[in-house]
Amino acid sequence: TYFGLYGNGQRPAGLRAWSSITAMRPNDALNGGYGSVKAGTSQNLSLPGFPSRSLSLPVSSQSTVLGGQHQKKNFASAVDSEQLVVNISNGLLEGNRFMLSKAITMSESTREDHRQMAMKILNRTLQARAAENDKSGKSTLRIGISGPPGVGKSSFIEVVGQALIKQGESVAVIAVDPSSYVSGGSILGDKTRMSDLSVHENAYVRPCATGGHLGGLAQHTDEIVSLCEAAGYSTVIIETVGVGQSEILVTQVADMCVLLLPPAGGDELQGIKRGIVETADLVVINKADGDLLLPAKRAQAEYRMALQVVRGAGRPRNWWYPEVITCSTKMKEGIDEVLTVAGRFQELANEQGELQRRRGEQRSQWMWRKAEEDLVEMLRSSAAAKAKAASLQAELARSAFSPRVAALELLNSFLSESKAATK
Repeated sequence: TYFGLYGNGQRPAGLRAWSSITAMRPNDALNGGYGSVKAGTSQNLSLPGFPSRSLSLPVSSQSTVLGGQHQKKNFASAVDSEQLVVNISNGLLEGNRFMLSKAITMSESTREDHRQMAMKILNRTLQARAAENDKSGKSTLRIGISGPPGVGKSSFIEVVGQALIKQGESVAVIAVDPSSYVSGGSILGDKTRMSDLSVHENAYVRPCATGGHLGGLAQHTDEIVSLCEAAGYSTVIIETVGVGQSEILVTQVADMCVLLLPPAGGDELQGIKRGIVETADLVVINKADGDLLLPAKRAQAEYRMALQVVRGAGRPRNWWYPEVITCSTKMKEGIDEVLTVAGRFQELANEQGELQRRRGEQRSQWMWRKAEEDLVEMLRSSAAAKAKAASLQAELARSAFSPRVAALELLNSFLSESKAATK
C-alpha cells in the first residue's frame, strides 16, 4: 500500500519543514479523502530532517509505515481499473494535483494497461472540460518557449509565470529535458530553476524527458498539455529542450511560439534562415542588461530587419506579424511587454477563430505521429520481423545491399505475418 506524505510550512536551508504531515493511502485519496484520518490507530512517523509527528491513520495489517519506507503494491490493484479511471478523472477536473500527476505518469508509462487507462482519463476529461468551456466561453492559452541551450528559458518562465499569477491566471509548466543517448536517463533539472513558481499554489511544474524523441518535445507532450488544461490551468507553458534551427515540433502543440535568443545570436542572416525563426510569433532577446544591453539592442534591430524578409515571403498567419523585443529576467525588465503581446495575440486569435482551427490541425498532426509510433512498435515486436532483421544485419555488415532494400524486406516479412494472422 502506498502512503503519500504531504506537509506545509517554511523551507529552512532549502528543505521544507512541515508544520503538519498527512499520510494518505491511494484508496483514501482516490475517494476524495484528504487530511489526517481520525479513524484507526495512531502512528508516529519520523522522517530524516523533519520533526516527528503523531498521526491517526487507518492502518491495516497489510500496510507498513516505517519512517517513509513504503510497502509497494501495484497501484492499479488498489481499486477496480474502471473506478480508478472515474476517480482520477473527477479529481483531475477538480484541480487535484495528485490526480493530475498520476494521470500524466500513466500517459508517459510504457505499460499497456496504464496507457489504456490514460486514454480513457484523457477522453473523459476532455469531453467534460469542452462542455464547460462551451458554456463559459473561456479559452486557455498554450505558449511554447524555445531557444538554444543556456539562453535562460527556465528563468524566463519563472518570471513570466509569476507575473501571470499576479494577473489572476493559473499556470502549468511542462519542462522538457533531453535524455541521454548512452544511459537513457534525464536530469530533469529545469524545475530547480523555478524554485518559487514550482511551490506556488496556482502553479504546476512538471519536468518531462524526451526519451530519445527528436523535435524538442517529449513523446506525449500533447496529452500532458490537455491534462493540464483539464485540471483548470488557464495558461500552459511548454519549455522545449535547447534547440537548433530545425526543431519546430513545439508548433504542433502551442498556440503561440516564443523564441528566446541571446544578445549575441548572430546577424540578420540567421533570421532569414528557414526553420524555427519563421515559426516564431514573438522573438525575445533575453539578458538585455549590463554590458549586454547594447548587443541586445543591436540583435533586436537585426532580427527586425531579417523578419521583414520572412514576412515578404509569406507568413503562416496573415493576421499576425512577429514582434522582436528585449527583456532581462535578472532585472525583471520587459516582462510586462511580453505579457501584453501574448494577451493581444490571444485576443486576435480568438477573434479570427484561429485557436480552434489551429488546434484541430495540431491534433491531426499528432494523430499521424502516434500512428507512426504505434506501427514502428508493432514492427519491432513482430517475431517475423525480428528474425528477418537478424539475417539482414549480417548482409548489411558486408554491404551486400542498401538499407532501403533491407527495410522493404523487413516490411514484407511483417506484412506477411500480419496477413497470416488474420486468416
